[in-house]
Amino acid sequence: MATSRSTEPSAPIIVKHPGCPQWGLGYLVEERDEKRFYDFEDGHNHSIAKAFWSKLEPVQLGDDEANALEARIRGLRDRPSSAAKKQRARVVAPPLTSFDEQVTSFETQFEGGFGGPHFVAEERGSVGGEPSNGGVKKKSKAYKQSAIETARALLGKGELEGLLAAGNLADFMERITKVHKAATGLLHPLGDLIPFNKMPAEHHRAYAEAVVDLLYGAGDYAARFDRLAGVLAAAKVATWPLATILSALVYPEEHVFVKPSFFEKQAVVLGFNLAYDRVPSSEGYTRMQSLARDLERRLRERSLAPRDLMDVYAFLWRTISPPKPSAKS
Repeated sequence: MATSRSTEPSAPIIVKHPGCPQWGLGYLVEERDEKRFYDFEDGHNHSIAKAFWSKLEPVQLGDDEANALEARIRGLRDRPSSAAKKQRARVVAPPLTSFDEQVTSFETQFEGGFGGPHFVAEERGSVGGEPSNGGVKKKSKAYKQSAIETARALLGKGELEGLLAAGNLADFMERITKVHKAATGLLHPLGDLIPFNKMPAEHHRAYAEAVVDLLYGAGDYAARFDRLAGVLAAAKVATWPLATILSALVYPEEHVFVKPSFFEKQAVVLGFNLAYDRVPSSEGYTRMQSLARDLERRLRERSLAPRDLMDVYAFLWRTISPPKPSAKS
């Protein structure tokens, strides 16, 4: 089953809601689960379901005005408060599926499991990027193996340290951009890629140093993760996907790529206590990683053999939400 890609027109980046003028202008931060999430000038994030997208009015601003609006909204969102400092319990909907149903769904979608030709063609891709569909020369929907290989080729320790030592931040960031592009099926264009590519140049060195430390540092991984998360936060691009993508690609046997909404649903299914903040942190990541390991163990007990945690993530996102019923005439 191919992943569903919206055929809707591109989401407007800046909008206003005529029915809620008190919200002010909104800046798009994410689109998922047929919802668009906007940070508004009232300091709140509002989710707009697909049925109501047409209610929003696009607003055209000049580059300077748009950048000023984004900075102002992010400042409101990030402003500390006594309530925000206290970790609040998340209200999560009851599970709509079970682990048994997930396994059944996966085996129905992918005969032969993780090693079967359909999973390779649809999800993983083949080693070396060769066509996995019998040699047919067409663009494969699979990308994860190619993204792993791209990351390992471009983000080698010696190359990155050399670029950093030479002060060649442009080439360093270009390598990161190429890795992100290879992983576009994982990273969201609007929520991750566009904001990252707009990162101000004054943050590039701190980011480059944090990446080298994250991937190759000798200290505790938690501290290295928090260092990268702090740099992303300072540059106003702190998302879980951006904080986890590089380690997940370079070390997929050890680290996992995180999209919190999927992990939150999976935790409910498995009865796993998953408490995390919107802003990435090593504490939250440790729980995400533990959940992925728990899921990996359960899959192996069912005689399914994921190669690594990237396969575990693929299982999770392919099965965590039950398929929508077919429309009947």
